[in-house]
Amino acid sequence: MADGMSMKAYDRTKMFTELCQLNKKWGIYIRFDWNEDLEEVIKAAPYLDYKEHGQILMDGIGVFLGTKEEMMDLYKRTVGDDGPTELNPYNGPATVYAQVCNSEGSLLYENT
Repeated sequence: MADGMSMKAYDRTKMFTELCQLNKKWGIYIRFDWNEDLEEVIKAAPYLDYKEHGQILMDGIGVFLGTKEEMMDLYKRTVGDDGPTELNPYNGPATVYAQVCNSEGSLLYENT
């Protein structure tokens, strides 16, 4: 760095991929407009729960880590700009962006 600092900078993508790699877990990163009607957001991502995921719902972003199967289940239930999915027929006003990462820290795909 120009000022002699040795701190490493992380953007959102780098944090997500390193989190997956360090934990050796598959991950899904989600994001939505936090001004969105939360009832509609929950329809677009029905695994979200007020009690368990309150901070994610308030922030509009979150990461889930687990197995490949768990990650794929969440991904297939998340309705983004692509519209309804094989596991979620929701076709309302809310969308939830989702990006997935494998346990080695490689990004795989997203629901743009």
